[in-house]
Amino acid sequence: MSLPRPWREVLPQLLSTALIPLTVAGIGWYYTRWQQNLADLRTMIDLMTDAAPEKRKYGVAMFEYLLKNDKVPVEFITAQLDYANSSSDRDLLPLLENAVQKASLVNTSVKSAYEEATARLPSRIFVHALNDTQRPCANILLDEMKDGDKAAITFPSVLSAKWSGEAHELRYFKASDRKRAESLAELFASVGLQLTTKDLSTSWSGARDSRPNTFEIWFGNPALPVNCLQPRK
Repeated sequence: MSLPRPWREVLPQLLSTALIPLTVAGIGWYYTRWQQNLADLRTMIDLMTDAAPEKRKYGVAMFEYLLKNDKVPVEFITAQLDYANSSSDRDLLPLLENAVQKASLVNTSVKSAYEEATARLPSRIFVHALNDTQRPCANILLDEMKDGDKAAITFPSVLSAKWSGEAHELRYFKASDRKRAESLAELFASVGLQLTTKDLSTSWSGARDSRPNTFEIWFGNPALPVNCLQPRK
């Protein structure tokens, strides 16, 4: 049974009248939440860039909280990692990476953004040497590379190692880093160091917690490139 014509004309007007305040209320709620999120982001940035180390730690904790609760654009991960990577505070980047990894366990969208962000950073290569002769070799070879290639690599530390050393190895810990590992091996080969790539993504339990775009060079017993054996001036 159809409604009388007056009702057909009045009903849309009643509905529109009811929807107007709901729409206004929804916009107001969204705007208020947007303002709060923006204020949180500003506070977090102020804390992370503060000169006081303790305030920077609070900033990292706040960043983790915002990521977990999906209150910060994931694009901020790249910006924050770039800032931490160039910061004079050497503890800031590890703290930030740990916070992002914890947040990714709660917010799955953070994980993919984190992998994309770390891919844009210089490849981090930890060097393991059997003896003192090998210790400076990685940096000597880095000096022989083109400026663009140099900028894409960083050596955080050189550690002493005891292992069989059958070959010089380049180890990686994420399956997604295989192509980058192969590219790095080719790059070092061009300056005289032959590296065997080794995938530890499934054979080492710690690989799960390793940062993407992180590698290790393990110097073995084979001969070093000639430049690494010459006395440094």
